[in-house]
Amino acid sequence: MKNVLLYCRPGFEKDCAGEITELASTHGFYGYVRMQPKQGFVVFVMEKADAGESLIDALSFSDLIFARQIIAVNDEISMGSGGRVEALLDAAKQLPLAQDLWIETADTNEGKGLAGLIKKLDKPLRQGWKKASLLRTKAVGIRHHLFLVSGELAYLGVSNAKCRSEFPLGIRRLRFPSNAPSRSTLKLEEAMHEFVPAKKWPVLLREGMTAVDLGAAPGGWTYQLVERGMRVTAIDNGPMGELLMATGLVDHQKADGFKFQPPRQVDWLVCDMVEKPQMVTELMAKWLSQGWTRRSIFNLKLPMKKRFQEVSTCLALLKNSLDKAGRQYEIQAKHLYHDREEITVCVICH
Repeated sequence: MKNVLLYCRPGFEKDCAGEITELASTHGFYGYVRMQPKQGFVVFVMEKADAGESLIDALSFSDLIFARQIIAVNDEISMGSGGRVEALLDAAKQLPLAQDLWIETADTNEGKGLAGLIKKLDKPLRQGWKKASLLRTKAVGIRHHLFLVSGELAYLGVSNAKCRSEFPLGIRRLRFPSNAPSRSTLKLEEAMHEFVPAKKWPVLLREGMTAVDLGAAPGGWTYQLVERGMRVTAIDNGPMGELLMATGLVDHQKADGFKFQPPRQVDWLVCDMVEKPQMVTELMAKWLSQGWTRRSIFNLKLPMKKRFQEVSTCLALLKNSLDKAGRQYEIQAKHLYHDREEITVCVICH
């Protein structure tokens, strides 16, 4: 397969395209992007017959900020209106064996309109795949993806476990906790799942830790920390949720988030302030470089244009600051499902 298909939030196609073009070039892959505004996916087109598989083998999913999913594909398949299953099975015979088959669409209104077709195709396709011996339990880590563009056009491809999301459409869906003070709580919950491996939660997100939440009110992010038994200093001039304050784990201080300094090092700093991304980045870099916190999760509110360039600038600024301070660190960044015009960054210092 010579191309890669990447799912993204509708409206962020240019950012996803810029990112994959830059990442691919660093690994010696060159091509061009096919995309349309607000279609929810982009296709990076290359020339070599196996370039798509080679590229996803070279990448890790954590390298990707704006992509929700990445799969190796060839060009679009015309399914016709009467022989869809046969056309797809014929194309699938060119794929390596896989453990499973996922049928997906873009996260758009047009994609949602294909739900009925997916339901109609699901059973006969899975039966056809099994009959053709395309699915094998020993095909560890390989998954087939059928991505419907419309009722007549689709992409068929593969992903590997090293470089993909494990959620349909690349979307981690979470349930809003009814006692949380705002829906922003889902941003931090998703970030914790995305950036902190479950096996490390008992060490990195344990009861008794200390945290600071800058721009905390009304407490959506503080809620996630308190739920894990952390003691939180919430910095904001606005009011905090009454239920949060009743836990006894929150110290609400009405202060300027850009001027506040903790009396001692904390385990976590979180921040979801509506400020210019470079200002927030500089503030986070200060906390981490000075050793005021060992770890941080924060959001960067992005401009309407050149968002990938702004993200690149901010991450370079952050790395430069930490390097100058001699810190050892890991940085991850992702445009999460519960984010909108923003990305979430996680930094863990050692």
